[in-house]
Amino acid sequence: MGIDSIGKKGPPAPPPPAETGGPSRSAETGRPFEVPKPAPAPPANAVVPAPTALERLRAGELDVNGYVEVKVNEATAHLAALPPAEIEGIRAALRERLNSDPTLVDLLRTATGAAPTPPRDE
Repeated sequence: MGIDSIGKKGPPAPPPPAETGGPSRSAETGRPFEVPKPAPAPPANAVVPAPTALERLRAGELDVNGYVEVKVNEATAHLAALPPAEIEGIRAALRERLNSDPTLVDLLRTATGAAPTPPRDE
């Protein structure tokens, strides 16, 4: 007694699809691979943006107190029309607040990695 499918070939394979005269399989890939041209270098007289205070701090150009001073000056730059004594009073109040307010000290520590040292009384 034998098993019918052993030693016999299976059903015939289906015929290959008929060629319709359309594009071949290799032509279906679309356009060829292209390498974009490199961007041109900026002209020698191009204006390079100045580094931010935080970039200068991280580069070692500023310490934390210098960073605070730059930020205080940026925050009060729009007050140039006020008398100099009044502007200096506002700047002193901002510096004092940045050195004493726990929330601002923590925010400054997060941004810079260090806390400012309070100014010495002279």
